[in-house]
Amino acid sequence: MNHHFYLDDGEFATAIAASALAIHSLEEASTKEEPIRPPQQGSIRRSPGQDTRTTSFTRPPPPIVENPRRKGTSRGRRIAETKSDAWERFQLAKFHKRYQKMHANILAWENEKKLRAKQEMERKKQEVELRKSRNLKHYQNKISRIDHISNGAKAQLEEKRKYEESLIKEKARRMKSIGKAPISWCCF
Repeated sequence: MNHHFYLDDGEFATAIAASALAIHSLEEASTKEEPIRPPQQGSIRRSPGQDTRTTSFTRPPPPIVENPRRKGTSRGRRIAETKSDAWERFQLAKFHKRYQKMHANILAWENEKKLRAKQEMERKKQEVELRKSRNLKHYQNKISRIDHISNGAKAQLEEKRKYEESLIKEKARRMKSIGKAPISWCCF
């Protein structure tokens, strides 16, 4: 029994969207599992109606880190990279990796579906060829049966003609020997 399920275009798009959401959710969950570290310096700020057990930290602006690749530019400007720039690069790299993986999955799915479609076409072609050859054999058998029957009928007809012709000749010979015309024969 074949347990493969074939999806039409709408179902496939839904399945891709669901898998992309699942991958995104898993990745978000893995980044949220990292513990939040309290700031090294700063103050604890509480809202007036906020529970005393929950706190929010005000963080100082991120420190400026120099980009070693950009040192000594022709204009003499120094390009600094903040933690947010590093985070952005990391997130973009992670996104591109996830995109590449999804793209590879889509290509694999596409290739598999194309291969199955081609195999199905080849199988149907073979079935058509098999049916064609069976129909040709059936046609040839029918023609030979018709030829056999018609040849038998022709042979019987020829035999009957010869027999009736011999009867007529025999009767004519008897009449010549007696010298009388047949009773059933009449003149105009």
